[in-house]
Amino acid sequence: MVFLRTFFGHDLDFDKAATMFSIHNLIYVVLAVLTIIVVLRISNRIKSSDKERYLKRYWIGLLVILEILYHLHNWTYPRFSIPLHICSFAVMINIYLLFTDSKKVFNYAFFFGILGGLMALSFPNSWGYTYLNFRYYHFVILHCTIIAVPVYYYKAYGYRVDYKTLIDVFKHTLILGIIVFLANGIFLYYGIDSNYWFLNYIPANVDGFFTSYPVYVITFISLVFLTMNILFVVSNFAEVKENLLHKIKKDISN
Repeated sequence: MVFLRTFFGHDLDFDKAATMFSIHNLIYVVLAVLTIIVVLRISNRIKSSDKERYLKRYWIGLLVILEILYHLHNWTYPRFSIPLHICSFAVMINIYLLFTDSKKVFNYAFFFGILGGLMALSFPNSWGYTYLNFRYYHFVILHCTIIAVPVYYYKAYGYRVDYKTLIDVFKHTLILGIIVFLANGIFLYYGIDSNYWFLNYIPANVDGFFTSYPVYVITFISLVFLTMNILFVVSNFAEVKENLLHKIKKDISN
């Protein structure tokens, strides 16, 4: 019983929690990279087998359970919690993708899932929950899963994102960000601590890196756009390389 109270409780200790530049931060990043590598290696084998539909059901069930547990645990603190974080959006988008195999849905899951998961694991906001608490493991499992789903569709289904789609997703992300910012403002007005998408004030895990709130917001938005472009280039590297070589050969022949 003591173990269960500790494992599902709210004992906070930032010295043992996953904070930036700690060994736990490194473990999270390594696990994210391993997730991508493993999924890329086994995706085609899974797609060609009769086990794929079971994998999708497992992923859907896992995402639903993890999202529900997260909010239930927050409310028992008690801490205000509704599914408005970027990664909660990624969870819902990924679930819909697994149900539909929709290429349009993939376009959003690709950026929300992969970038949302990677950024969360690279800049962990653990609330002080340590490796003795289930939230430590919940954090890494959830974010690795929302990375794994779009990577699977990228490899097994051959889905790709073009640059026009990147711009459209970024525009829609900005619109959603404004809506979430306004929602945070309403909650804060009524005395509820709310900083979904980390838009309304600088989160504690990175507050030492920014001199002012406007600088933080501009940097945050710029970082989102930059990482979207990096992911686009990396994910389309083979196609970009082939097109570049074709252009070079064409120029030489002319």
